[in-house]
Amino acid sequence: MAKKKKHTLLKAAGAITVTAAAAYSGASYLVFRNAFDGVKSPYLLGNDEAHPLDEEKAAWFEHSEKEDVFIDSFDGLKLHALRVCNHTDGKKWAIILHGAASQAAGMQNAMWEFDHRGFNILAVDQRCFGMSEGRYSTLGWLEHYDLINWINYLVNSAEDAEIVLYGVNLGAAAVINAAGDYIPPQVKCAVEDGSWSGMKEIILHMIRRDVNVDGRLVLPGVDMLAKNLLHFAVNDIDMHRQLKQACVPMLFTHGEQDETVPASMLFDCYYACGSEKDLYVDSAAGFNEKERSSEYWNAVFAFIEKYIFAKED
Repeated sequence: MAKKKKHTLLKAAGAITVTAAAAYSGASYLVFRNAFDGVKSPYLLGNDEAHPLDEEKAAWFEHSEKEDVFIDSFDGLKLHALRVCNHTDGKKWAIILHGAASQAAGMQNAMWEFDHRGFNILAVDQRCFGMSEGRYSTLGWLEHYDLINWINYLVNSAEDAEIVLYGVNLGAAAVINAAGDYIPPQVKCAVEDGSWSGMKEIILHMIRRDVNVDGRLVLPGVDMLAKNLLHFAVNDIDMHRQLKQACVPMLFTHGEQDETVPASMLFDCYYACGSEKDLYVDSAAGFNEKERSSEYWNAVFAFIEKYIFAKED
């Protein structure tokens, strides 16, 4: 009788353990999917519609000299960018990176702003968005290697280019990570708009915001999935380290109304940066904002002028 009771208890304990393990695996996968999976994440589903343009900007875009260009990523994906070249004799270039749930076509307002200040443009479809291949977005980590490839592509086709990097949230994280690696001297400055301060930090914030639990409990499971499917460890990604190593001047901007990426992360990034830097808070802007005030763009280009425009006088 005692043996039978002990056997029943062991079976119950085993069932509880299996159930708990399955629940933990399910929770880890759900967090991983929401953070990285471009096919299933409700936060990363691409938007095929560009943000509506006014009549003047729509006419500008229609009549611009533009072409689709492609490169291969280090891990074998075909990546796409839109090359807008209305200043054939100009050497100023902006590489523009969109945010989450968007694509290069959604950055037409930013393209217009750069074009009207004399820049040619390379507007990038980041991996798993737009016309670029891939299933997973990686919160700016593998994207920063893609960005470095795009920089090298541009330098190879225009050796005298003077390049500005401009990225919004996901694109901003890629810009930050790239700034901490070796990038060619043709990159004169960078502007990040709305980046998170770290991969772990934004995942934990997302969990806390959505389900109000301590995400550190499932982070090891998410890390294991990342190692198996993305081939990097979440715990190894350190954006503060990248910022400390940065050697390109950087402008840090953020929308004060951003409820997805806390504006406090702006200051975490700013204070970690080891290069020349400045910051600007847009009091009216929210997450993945495509429309910006003239005050915002004046601040962006006032910063850029220190490193590009002044040298052309």
